[in-house]
This record gives sequence, structure tokens and C-alpha cells, in this order.
Amino acid sequence: MRGLLLGFPLFLVIALWRATLRIRLVGREHRDAIERAGRPVLHAIWHQRMVAGILRFPYRGVVTMASQSRDGDVIAGFLYWWGYRPVRGSSSRGGGEALAGMVEALQGTTRWAALTPDGPRGPARRCKTGVLRLADALDAPIMPVGTSSERPRFLRSWDRYLLPLPFSRCAVVFGEPLRRAEGESDEAFLARVDDAIDAMTDEADRLCGVTGAPREREPRRLAEAAS
Repeated sequence: MRGLLLGFPLFLVIALWRATLRIRLVGREHRDAIERAGRPVLHAIWHQRMVAGILRFPYRGVVTMASQSRDGDVIAGFLYWWGYRPVRGSSSRGGGEALAGMVEALQGTTRWAALTPDGPRGPARRCKTGVLRLADALDAPIMPVGTSSERPRFLRSWDRYLLPLPFSRCAVVFGEPLRRAEGESDEAFLARVDDAIDAMTDEADRLCGVTGAPREREPRRLAEAAS
């Protein structure tokens, strides 16, 4: 109840903000293909770029994760009013319980899930194993997603979080779904997912005319090649 009450003012502010934005969707056919196959849609997007994706799809019953912290109470309250279905937990606290809750909510459905595989604390732009465990449990592909804004503001947070300024045009880009190849290791598959989310993010930046956007951390393969 506390979270619902605290999240409602945030919902009102964000609803007004959303009304000023124009958000273009690219690659809808990739999501449609997953749904036609009878699988849940696991949208995977960097924590830095999550805002436009959330704002583009209100009242769809999207299953997502909110931390068990006090801040998470407020976020979960907002997500409830925005028509999402938050499951409480994160990679740093209550992760196993949250993963089980997401599997229960998605198993045997074509529901959508919104995942930030590098959140909530990073390292930025490197998938943790939770997204892989969820995909394996559901026998579902991972769909990489990128977003951007023509008028972005990058905050001084651990991942340089992007906020679209009011009256911005934004883009949400869906990529081809990814499945683990036979015999492919966790690390190799997650590196492919890293690269695919980066590619969709770069495409969203291109569509919005954004250059030199902060990455904050090198992608997995570049960091390993330099070591």
C-alpha cells in the first residue's frame, strides 16, 4: 500500500511528461514472430535506455522486476499505476525469488517481459546471467531492444541514464530474437546478447541523430580483447 501511495504522484508527473513525447517503434515484426510461436516476449534493454521503452507501452500487463529497496517501493507503485506487473527482487537482493515469480507469470503465455540485464547497479552494458536463466526456463528467445531520443539528457549515474527531454521525438528499436546455439557457453551467448543490444541502441541513436552517446563501459568482447 505504501508503494502504491508513493508511486501515484510519480505516475501523474510521468503521464504528463509522456504526453509531450512522440515515440516511434521499429522492428515490431520481431516481437510478432515470437508471439506467433507461442512464447513470451523477453525484451532486453540496457538500464541506461529503459525510459522510452517503458513509456511506449503502458497498460499492457508487462512483467518486470523492481528492487526490494525503499526506492523500489516507489518504482513498483508507479509501475502498477502504469499498467505493468512488477515482481520484486533484483540481482543483488531477492534475485532467485524474483526469477521464480517471473517464470510463474510468463510460463505458457505470450505475455511481454521488460528486462534490464545489466541492472540495477552494473557493470553497464554487460548482461548478467539472470536473463539467460529466464530464457532457458521459459524456452523463449531474448529480443534485444534499443531506445534513444532526439533531445537526450544523460545523468551522472553509474550508467549515464538517459532521460528524453519534454517534447522530444524518440525511437524504440526491436532486433531479431536470439537463442543459445547448441553447445554455446553462457559467456559466449551473453556476449552475443551484449552485442545485439548495443547494435539496437546504436540504431536508435542513428534514427534520433545522436552521436557520441556515453557507453560508460566497454562491451564485454572489447574489454576481454584488451586484457
